[in-house]
Amino acid sequence: MLWTRETDSGKPMKRFDDTHFKRWVTHCGFDFDTRKRIDHDRADSSRTQYRCVFRWGKTQQKEVEIADKEVTLGSQKAPLAFIELDEEGYARVKVGETEEIYNVVEMRYDGKALLIKAASGAKKKLDGEKLSR
Repeated sequence: MLWTRETDSGKPMKRFDDTHFKRWVTHCGFDFDTRKRIDHDRADSSRTQYRCVFRWGKTQQKEVEIADKEVTLGSQKAPLAFIELDEEGYARVKVGETEEIYNVVEMRYDGKALLIKAASGAKKKLDGEKLSR
């Protein structure tokens, strides 16, 4: 779904097939969304983000003080396990309390698992079946 190849000048060029990614997400029964926004951990400009949510949860109710008044903010739906890729091939992966950023050079799937290779040489397997429980 994402791969890197060398151009004639020897410069690496990433290709991301977002349509294929969306089809895989939908086929596996996970949630998919896309939006354009700035993620300051990955870039200073707005980019299209493609997100696969493996599992949802709820945020805790919070009490905050606004203008010397106590206000209770209700719980809301929040992703607990997801991968979000931008159009340049940078990914945010969140599983529970752990969040990591990867410069992805290759991403493919094996059943419900995503196999990721980062520019750093790190390899990551996101087992969607396990993450969705």
